[in-house]
Amino acid sequence: MQFLPERVDTYLYWIEERERIRHKKEELKQEPPWSEDPILKEFKFCQVFREDDRTTRWFRTHIRDPLKNSPDVAMATIIFRFFNLIETGRTLLDNNLHLEWDREKAIREVSKQPKWVTGAYIVKTPNRMNKVTGVAECVSHIWYHREELVKQLEQMTTLQEAWQFLLQYPYIGPFVSYEIVTDLRHTYLLNNATDIKTWANAGPGAMRGLNRLTGRPLEFCRRSHDWNAEMQELYWICNEALNLEYSDRPFEMREIEGGLCEFDKYSRISNKEGRTRSVYNYKERNRPLIEDLERGESIWAD
Repeated sequence: MQFLPERVDTYLYWIEERERIRHKKEELKQEPPWSEDPILKEFKFCQVFREDDRTTRWFRTHIRDPLKNSPDVAMATIIFRFFNLIETGRTLLDNNLHLEWDREKAIREVSKQPKWVTGAYIVKTPNRMNKVTGVAECVSHIWYHREELVKQLEQMTTLQEAWQFLLQYPYIGPFVSYEIVTDLRHTYLLNNATDIKTWANAGPGAMRGLNRLTGRPLEFCRRSHDWNAEMQELYWICNEALNLEYSDRPFEMREIEGGLCEFDKYSRISNKEGRTRSVYNYKERNRPLIEDLERGESIWAD
């Protein structure tokens, strides 16, 4: 495959500028604006490193890291990522539902919230059920098989194998499975996975990003295409070209896949092909973190 050099430059620029924004905001404690780029000033974009995203930080600190060496981490991760909402995470913790799942209690307690599930991605659930009931139904089915699930995951040596394994469970699709596997990569189950730097699951946004980089039609989305080979090539380009002086996190294939989604969004706005639905509002964007601080909770992992 052949990447268009000027578009690769834009992809690399987005990564470096987005990470520079994080550094100014979080480490230097500067007030906005953190960039002169009009698109990055106005619109929301995910972090360069998935571990720095707001929801992942909360989950890591309060659920994943405390359980990272325990078999309980598998189901706790699955339960949280089905909802993928900090407010619901608090409810899970307060009622110990991440460790002792109770379908009826979960429906009752989570339903008290004004919002139940993430808006970041579509959560598929059984037809004719509201989201909280549908998610509870999905989780309950997996909970019944939790011992076998953990036993199987403990035998796996790659992210891709674990990702494919989780797809057998009802309503865990490719996107949700990849979110779960990405978290388990930081636990005893998959921290030694051999494909951390060689495999990622290309979602629709990443596919569009690769189409932009290669000059293919944006609607090209053939599953049989070797998307992973292109992401691997881009990974090595990034290793050679990027200057991420503000971060000591390892740059892995997950960052390539996520960065492609955000590059596609950035390019869409830049090319006046349409706008993203999310504009940047400092107070709203940081509301869960501000609430955690007010509650005296830590918002960062150690």
